[in-house]
Amino acid sequence: MGKGLTAATAATTAATVGALQATTAAAGTAANVARNNVVTSSAVLAGQNAVPLARGTVAAASRAVTPNANLLRNVQLPKCQQSNVLLSAGGFPTNWQQLTAQQQAEHPINMVMFQLGYSVYQAPEQLPGCLGPMGMDTKSIKFIHAKDTPVSAVTALVMKAANERIFVAFKGSDIPNVITNLNCRYSGPAGAAFGAPTPDIRMHDGFYRAWQALEKDVVTTVTSYSNQAPGAKIYVIGHSLGASLASIAALRLQKGGVLPASADVAGVWLLAAPRAGNGAWRDAYNAALLTRTLRVSNFRDFAARLPQQSQDCSSGGLAAALTERGQYAHVGRSVVQCPAASGGLVQWNVYSSGSETLECGAGKDGPDTSGSTHMLGAYFDAWRRGHLASKGSDLAKDARTAAVLCEQCTDKRLLQNMRLTRLDAMVANSPARAGGPVTCFNNDACRVQRAWSAATSVGSSFTAAAATLTGCSGYVCVDLGV
Repeated sequence: MGKGLTAATAATTAATVGALQATTAAAGTAANVARNNVVTSSAVLAGQNAVPLARGTVAAASRAVTPNANLLRNVQLPKCQQSNVLLSAGGFPTNWQQLTAQQQAEHPINMVMFQLGYSVYQAPEQLPGCLGPMGMDTKSIKFIHAKDTPVSAVTALVMKAANERIFVAFKGSDIPNVITNLNCRYSGPAGAAFGAPTPDIRMHDGFYRAWQALEKDVVTTVTSYSNQAPGAKIYVIGHSLGASLASIAALRLQKGGVLPASADVAGVWLLAAPRAGNGAWRDAYNAALLTRTLRVSNFRDFAARLPQQSQDCSSGGLAAALTERGQYAHVGRSVVQCPAASGGLVQWNVYSSGSETLECGAGKDGPDTSGSTHMLGAYFDAWRRGHLASKGSDLAKDARTAAVLCEQCTDKRLLQNMRLTRLDAMVANSPARAGGPVTCFNNDACRVQRAWSAATSVGSSFTAAAATLTGCSGYVCVDLGV
């Protein structure tokens, strides 16, 4: 479960979900959808793979809509300016764990943390221009890679902002990580790793092994930075598979006795997080980090539903009869970004004590295997829309908005020569992205609107003309190209 469905992994999503949900009605529903007549489009191609669009969706989107010229103009993002938003003087919250769940959900620092969650997907040379103005010590940026299986690898990014904060970000899946994701059998007893005396803590074996592959180098680097900056707080973030690793890392760093006594995990952001352990794991995690953890899940995001609360992780046959059925649980406070009747993922359901609830009550809350709502771009867009609905402000003049929606924070590798209305899974993943996706529900107007006028540029070097949106696939506006 990875980079908001990277171009390489788009076609594996349905297979992954199907494999983990083979015994559920949800899998049956997904299979029925897969059997429907579909049409594929060059506009949604991921390499040689394509996201299938139901013919009914295409037909429903074929109604003529007159585009709003103001929404289809060229817009350039400004150069990133020094903001120091990762430092206390720049507005980074020093009391994160003391805020209510609603206050955490509404805090503008979330935009910056979404961008940090994306940074681990980017090339190292892209980061200084984006993160340096935020206050990051660019010389401290360190990527850590490790093989977690013979054919797959996982990645972490460790860096520090001046002498105040240390950030640890974890990358989501590439195609080989399907093996990691599917290995949802229980690990051995893991309580000792988290300073818990109970033998009852069991982890998703694939996620736990992935963390163990990274642990030595992550702990060594965090320890080094902690020694350089005594008292610096630690902040952990991850998206999808990376969110599972982030939750494991956060509790290990906080309670595992692996860091200096003064080290403190002061904030955790889990985006599109799968369940990483059982109920005993949840209890141990929440006892230590509940009020410091904000877990954000989008409407119908498939990754947040995996593994299921009760999951058969055997390979079938006789093994199914002999393998214990795993029980899995979510951790941290929860925010579910839900659709409103008028369109858009704009409504927040906030659970201050954590919750397994992922449904919005919209009638079709099953997992969306196209990944439309899984991408980081969709999370960023939905959060800004939710903030506008909750607080009446789009934060257009906020320093943290400017810190993220600036040219150096766009991923130019993905944006060059790109049609702004196209649904490209890789481009859609970037928080500071060009044009789409525009998260929508059942609103035709979505087809001709921008997510936000400030986010419709590929940067001054890569400005492109916007084209008319021609359809909606699920909850994302696309140029179908058919």
